[in-house]
Amino acid sequence: MDVLECAVKHEKEAIQLYRYLATEASLASLKRLFSSLMKDEQKHLDRISNFRDTLDVDEYRHGGSEFSRIFPQIVMDRGIEGLCKDEVSFYREVMEHEKKGISQYETFLSGATDDMSRQLLTGIISQERQHYDIVKGLCVFISEQQSAR
Repeated sequence: MDVLECAVKHEKEAIQLYRYLATEASLASLKRLFSSLMKDEQKHLDRISNFRDTLDVDEYRHGGSEFSRIFPQIVMDRGIEGLCKDEVSFYREVMEHEKKGISQYETFLSGATDDMSRQLLTGIISQERQHYDIVKGLCVFISEQQSAR
């Protein structure tokens, strides 16, 4: 399996995972967060699938503005303290999925031989790290809320 096939497979798995979470999360604010992450993963898949035709590095510099609008909604969501530990454990598994993706893309980057591939992979790594940090922050926040009870 070549690098592109592996990357496409990883992104499709991430899309399925976030689609599931967006459907099954117990709070509307979490549904919005996971839906947004799913859209980002779809962009990765689209970019990988079409990267030979175009490369827009600025797309990866959006700074997470959509996520910064969603997090205050999660903080204000009164149901956050009531999330079960199984749900939080699953979110930790999502973190591990993102971590695995970062590692995989870093491996691809180390073997990239052309500038276009390096730019693409560097941008995706940056966004995957952002996804990891978002889900990690969510897990920490939920755990703190549960501990405060």
